[in-house]
Amino acid sequence: MSRVVGRSLLLILLAGWFSPAGLAASVSPPPRGTITIIIDDIGYRYTDALALSLPSEVTFSVLPNTPLASELALSGHAQGRDIMLHLPMEAHSDRALGPAALTSDMYPEAISDTTRQALLSLPFAIGVNNHMGSRLTEQWQPMQALMRTLKAHDKFFIDSRTTIGSVAEQAALQAGVPVARRHVFLDNQLDESYMQGQLDRLIRLARKRGSAIGIAHPHPQTIRFLNQALGSVSQHGVALTPVSQLMQQSSMPAADYARKEARAATTAPR
Repeated sequence: MSRVVGRSLLLILLAGWFSPAGLAASVSPPPRGTITIIIDDIGYRYTDALALSLPSEVTFSVLPNTPLASELALSGHAQGRDIMLHLPMEAHSDRALGPAALTSDMYPEAISDTTRQALLSLPFAIGVNNHMGSRLTEQWQPMQALMRTLKAHDKFFIDSRTTIGSVAEQAALQAGVPVARRHVFLDNQLDESYMQGQLDRLIRLARKRGSAIGIAHPHPQTIRFLNQALGSVSQHGVALTPVSQLMQQSSMPAADYARKEARAATTAPR
């Protein structure tokens, strides 16, 4: 081999080693857990389309019957992205719920019918999480009606955990609906240092318990932060996982699920 060729090969190897991709491959430990990130509240603002720039492993949860719901769900689905229904539910506050909302004064049949219509409006939706819902998710009968409907349509449920008193997980388990809960809200403050701290909490929790779910929103500041931060999560021993893959892996008996979540309760914000 000539000296020139040998030197060129060495430079190529060194370039690969010291490039960001090569360096990441050399230092990233094997995954010790997975993080799943759901961007919800999608559907009202034109800036919500910025979320399409995120890695395709990030899930969209779309508000039903909103101006951009169909367009952004279709675009996200075309990227191979998981799409969920972000179903509005009654809160303790007086904030407006928006279309297709579930409230405590509805009969079970109305809850089922409203949920079915919302699912029909988003044909790509593979699961549901609650938008607000601090009042409704505390009530057993509405949650039973919801979970029976999700079971009939083969959907899973992610409890956004907007109240510590939520009974949604118990109702889902009783109905045989695959269920998981949110562990960290990533962007309650639109400050980069705050969001980094919340992402670090999510990573620590995933490494401790095997998986963890974070919820964020399509604020331009959030999208910019996540596009910068998610590329390096593998260096911290976790993998970014679509919600569909998480739910396939998380099937377990109700008692085991309850114990697992109880162990995480002290570190998961409410």
